[in-house]
Amino acid sequence: MASSNHTANLGLCSWAATDRPKRADFVSDNSIIDSVLGGHVSNTAVHLSAEEKSKALTPFEYVIYSGNGESSRDISVGFRPTIAFVFKRSAPPAEYSDGVNTVNSGCGIYAHGTTLGVSINSTGVTVTQENTASNGRRISLNEQGCQYSVIAFK
Repeated sequence: MASSNHTANLGLCSWAATDRPKRADFVSDNSIIDSVLGGHVSNTAVHLSAEEKSKALTPFEYVIYSGNGESSRDISVGFRPTIAFVFKRSAPPAEYSDGVNTVNSGCGIYAHGTTLGVSINSTGVTVTQENTASNGRRISLNEQGCQYSVIAFK
């Protein structure tokens, strides 16, 4: 005789001492378990994808670089940021001297564009360095020997 009792939630076999388990009972129970657990594990409404887990566990990357004076330079953070902030360490965001505004910080937003001197690329950000002013403004995000910080969010 097959199982005379079944569990309340999944309807799995719950044999009494007098029952005689049959192979079909085990096959049926395994199918139920596979269906219920398989559906649960693949349910993205209750489980995070690998990308979502990565964002939750490490939502940003912080990188320090030393400027090399090049007019354009890629700084890698290992992913395409949704937003990234770049700033010269120990300097104000912008400073005015002798009729020139020097920009020492910037922000890039993947879906919406950039600010002066920072753009998002597939592995991080691209920063700009201008050695001469144009229209009273000079961007300084890769000045030779200066230290910079990048905070990039996934």
